[in-house]
Amino acid sequence: MKPTRQILHDFWFEAAPPARLAVFRVLVGMFALWYAGTGQDDLVKVVRTDPRLFAPVGIVFGGPPSLELFHWVHRGVIVGALFFTLGLWYRLSAPLFAVLLFWLLCFRNSWSMIYHSDNLFVLHVIVLAVTRAADAYSLDALLRRRRQSDHVAAREPCWQYGWPIKLMCAVTDAAYFVTAVAKLAGPLGLSWMTGQALRSQMAVDALRKELLGVPPNPVSYMLYDWLGLFSLLAVGSFALEFFAPLALLNKRLGRLWAVSTFFMHWGILFVMHITFRYHLSGVLFAPFFRVERVLELPRKLWRRRAAAVAEESLPESATGLATRPSLRRATLYFDGECGLCDRFVQFVLQHDRGEYFQFAPLQSEAGREQLSRLGLPESNLRTVVLVEDGKPYVRSTATLRVCRRLAGPWPLLYALILIPKQWRDAAYALVARNRKRWFKARPACPVMPPERRRRFIG
Repeated sequence: MKPTRQILHDFWFEAAPPARLAVFRVLVGMFALWYAGTGQDDLVKVVRTDPRLFAPVGIVFGGPPSLELFHWVHRGVIVGALFFTLGLWYRLSAPLFAVLLFWLLCFRNSWSMIYHSDNLFVLHVIVLAVTRAADAYSLDALLRRRRQSDHVAAREPCWQYGWPIKLMCAVTDAAYFVTAVAKLAGPLGLSWMTGQALRSQMAVDALRKELLGVPPNPVSYMLYDWLGLFSLLAVGSFALEFFAPLALLNKRLGRLWAVSTFFMHWGILFVMHITFRYHLSGVLFAPFFRVERVLELPRKLWRRRAAAVAEESLPESATGLATRPSLRRATLYFDGECGLCDRFVQFVLQHDRGEYFQFAPLQSEAGREQLSRLGLPESNLRTVVLVEDGKPYVRSTATLRVCRRLAGPWPLLYALILIPKQWRDAAYALVARNRKRWFKARPACPVMPPERRRRFIG
């Protein structure tokens, strides 16, 4: 058993590829460019507000700054965001951009109203600015002349790219948890979840906007009498906030929490017309995902297309069976003497309209070789084996990955992958142990047309 210190070290300093941190830098930088570019008019209005309302916050000191100073800082933020996004002179430009952005947001919060929704935005910028977020997908990485060994090493996963991502996830979760604690510590306490306070908040916000001349939200009036809906929304939002720290403990749970919270903010926009721009953009939740895969997708599609063009037609034996696995297809190995496995293969054949899968019995030579690679005895036929992109998957994971490639509603079953693997495989093992008793094998194999026979490996 690992000591606690080692567990904490592995948790916080998990290796990550530099591309993941770099893609998040680009996303945050693009949001910063949009934020600073489209919000100039609103910020100018703030500068021209009654000076008596000015109360400096954060790193803003003294009296209200002049309009000229504001314009210079605002231009600096835009230029800094551009350098930040491109990764140019990053060690100097990124910290300077973070300071300017921090000052600008503190300045905005110094005029009678705190925009707390911007806090996570600037905190993420600060974390990225002091880390190695420009080691990939940046002009610095392109222009820097490194030795070949250094260039290769920079592409490999490393703890230096993992801890900033973990820290940004922790900061995000902590902000939501603090929100839940504030609700509990308030005068309403747990009674906040009855929905009364949420409905009242929506009504007050709608009335305030009408008094300010903003068009009312018709959804607010339509939903006002549905107290049960507000109770459900209050409980759901509180649960997402209070249990946010659990999203750090499991990656799949973290992704589920991120998606749920993202849609919660869109629900707030729909019902109350309250805009949390950084949250609604989805950039806030990007650290919970392997965002670098978005850029790798075109490359993978190109490789598959090139392999499909270069690959000659599969050689066939005298029986019409393929003699080897195809490079552009996934191969499903199954128990050839199992009635349930046979039915599953026929089901996949029927719904695999793109002909993505090939099939081979585990009793075949190809099947025995695959079992040997996995370190399983040839007599172990209680699992299907899926080989996709050169990676093997077994038991419930293999079955769910097959379902996600089928036509119709069957890809929805892939959502079960969120269930812990131990639980899924336990249910799979129960069925596998009793498969021959519950599902009798067919007395004779069905005659298949040639186009289907070519998808089986002999």
